[in-house]
Amino acid sequence: MGALIVKKTPVQIRREMIQSPGVLGALEPIERAVFLASTAKTVAEYSDRDLAVELSNALRWIAKDVGYKSDNESDRQYLVIRVSEILKRYYGQLSLKDFRMAFEMCVTGELDEFLPKGRDGQPDRGHYQQFNAEYVCKVLNAYKSRRGWVLKKAYEAVPKKQAETGSKDMTETRRALVKAYDDYRTTGEFPKLSPIAEMLYYDILVEVGLAPALEVTDGDCENVLKRAVAWHLANGNFGAAKRMREAGTGNEDVRFDAYVTKRRKALRDVFGKMIANNVDLRRYVKLED
Repeated sequence: MGALIVKKTPVQIRREMIQSPGVLGALEPIERAVFLASTAKTVAEYSDRDLAVELSNALRWIAKDVGYKSDNESDRQYLVIRVSEILKRYYGQLSLKDFRMAFEMCVTGELDEFLPKGRDGQPDRGHYQQFNAEYVCKVLNAYKSRRGWVLKKAYEAVPKKQAETGSKDMTETRRALVKAYDDYRTTGEFPKLSPIAEMLYYDILVEVGLAPALEVTDGDCENVLKRAVAWHLANGNFGAAKRMREAGTGNEDVRFDAYVTKRRKALRDVFGKMIANNVDLRRYVKLED
């Protein structure tokens, strides 16, 4: 029986990316804050009790920032319970830092481009003294759109920054790619690679013309979503399975996971074709700068 392979979640991958040279440097200050928030403890990782406690504190300060006033304790308790339910059901992959960032950015106008427009054509930031589900979702959906662009920029920065600088790290990456290929050609066993290594290696192969660029389709996302839901159901995580179904294939983490899965298979296929054609990778990849 083969060894069990535990796939890393998107948030685990982002936590590793913090250590990659150039990622944070490629982001503007506000983008850096958003990216770091995306690496914090997610809503899905909280117990219901701990989430309620943390959310109660966060909402107290958010209410002050957005100008919402309520002296009714029962209203505050209801708000905590209702927002907890919404976060668990629809926004499990966001962190509470993301939650706080969303309202901060809404107040400062950083989400204006992504908020719905009012009759006057201006972005609708208002809560109209109704801190309810509609208001929370309006802000979080705008933030998720803004966050998606930031994450895309961060993912692209890992190989791009290294390639631009011609750094020692990139030289080592190219050498590691050649070694991984040679080892596979010699042993017939595909090497165990981290998602970041797969990304870097595949991008190099695309650059030198040995691999095609990849595009994730709705079908790819649907396959990943079905497998994830099935896994949660098999392990008794019925709430998580339900939340994933409701989020659907448009969920950014599902799309990213689909891309990672497709790239892993493509990398193996490209290595296989190169071996079949007796390709010497050293003729394509520069090992010295």
